[in-house]
Order: sequence, then C-alpha cells, then structure tokens
Amino acid sequence: MASGAKDAPLTSFLRTLYRFWPIAFMAFCIGAVVFLPIVEERGVVVAPTDADTVQAFLTSPPLLIAVTATALGLRWSMSLGHVMTDTEFMAMVWHLSNGTWWSLGCDSWSGLFRIMPRMRKMYLILDTKHGVNWDDQTVDRPWNPEQATLESVYWAETTVHVPLSLLAFYLYATRNRNRYLVEAFVGGAQLVGSYGYYGPELLAYLHGFPTTWPDNWVIFMLGIGCVPLVWCTLPCCLTLRAMLMQMEVNSSFGGAAKATEKKASAKSETKSTQSPRKLRSRSRSRGSSKRT
Repeated sequence: MASGAKDAPLTSFLRTLYRFWPIAFMAFCIGAVVFLPIVEERGVVVAPTDADTVQAFLTSPPLLIAVTATALGLRWSMSLGHVMTDTEFMAMVWHLSNGTWWSLGCDSWSGLFRIMPRMRKMYLILDTKHGVNWDDQTVDRPWNPEQATLESVYWAETTVHVPLSLLAFYLYATRNRNRYLVEAFVGGAQLVGSYGYYGPELLAYLHGFPTTWPDNWVIFMLGIGCVPLVWCTLPCCLTLRAMLMQMEVNSSFGGAAKATEKKASAKSETKSTQSPRKLRSRSRSRGSSKRT
C-alpha cells in the first residue's frame, strides 16, 4: 500500500506531462527566447536595438495572440467534457500548438514575416540564409534567392499546415469521426515540410559544404536537433496511428450500416408479407359493406 501510494503521484505527473508536453515545449521555447543572449558566437550581435528586447518580445501582439489563442483553445476543448485517452488528448494539444505557435507564431510570423520581436532575430541565427551576411557583418540584407527554399516552406505552413492543424484540433475536441483522415493528411504534410526545410542543408553537409546552422547548442537543438524526434518521428507515429484508427472507424461504421440495412430489409419483407393480408381484409370489408 505504501509503495502504491508513493507511485501514484509520479504516475499522475507522468500522465499529465504526456498529455501536455506540447504546451511545456512551447513554454520552454518562449523561455529560451527570453533568457538566451541573441549573439552569434562568431562575434556579431544580432539584436542591438530596442525593438528586439525581452520586454518588446513579451509585450508584442504576435506573442500575446499566439499564447492567448492556445490557452483559449485548450480551455474550450476541456470545457466540452469529452472523455479521451491520454494519446488522444496529447494529439489534440499537439495540433493546437502547431496551429497557434510552431507553424504560425514561429515559422510564419517570425521566420517569414518577421513581425515578432527577438524571435525573428533567433531565426537569423538559426539559419543565416534568412538574411545574415557574415562576410561583411551586415544583418537583414535585402531578399536573395538563398531564402527561397525556407520561405517556400513557410508559405506552405501558413496556408496549409496552420489551417489543417486547427481543423484537426477542432475535430479532436468535438470527437468527430473524421479527425483521423485530417490528421493523416496533416502528418504527411508536416513530414514533407520537414524534408524540404532541413533536407537541402543536410545534403550540403553530407557533400562536404559548410552549413549555415547556429553554433549555440541550445538554439541548435531547438531549431535543428529536435527535428528528427519531434517533427519527423511524431508525425509518422500519429499518421500511422490515424490510419489504423480510421480503419477501425470504417469497419465499425460499415458494420452499423450493414445492421441498419438488414433492419430495413427485414421491415420491407414484413410489409410485403403483410400487404396481401391487408388487401384481403380490405376486400372482405368492402364486400360486407356492399351486402349491407
């Protein structure tokens, strides 16, 4: 009894962490932007102006909108009162965080449009193809073709991944049986996007060319190192799970449809057998009325 009582809080904590880890990862990312000095180890300070201070970041409308939308979406989904497994709940939170933070607040607003203070400078460090020219120590140079690959993925995230992630979150929250169809498509799109975003740099590295990745290991892990585990492995697992779950939904739905069809056919057979009797009774009643 004592050992079980001791293990219960740990089990509850691990379950909570499993269900809400996308939110915890999001909070860790925001904390890293706040506490990490935005300076490239090659000696170039990327954020010397007041426009990209910690205060400007924490009070910026893009950050406040992303965090508020995440909190409101999570509260709304929990207020519905649906009973979910831990994995179903985690998948729902994962899609919500992608639709409000990772693909929208980070890649779209910070990497593509560069409207989120301080975070946009992190993207300049994350990959120098965003616009840092280390040769002549300039920052935010004019647009150049090296940005084309990155921005193509950002536009795909903004126009495809964000709305589909929010749709998957909504379908999960409302327990719609079509949620697995959307989730499979979202997972495939996210996996292909990861290949398109990180593949060119990895291929260049494997062929002996220098990379434009950051030297800071924390920024590197957040932007590059977590990719195989989070943005490749997880979409694959969720997509495979969605396919299996959709097969179960289809089989149960097909079984229900067959049962409904059998009931309908049985009713029609009953009506067909009863119809001659009704006709006979009607003819008899008509005959008796004529006699009277």
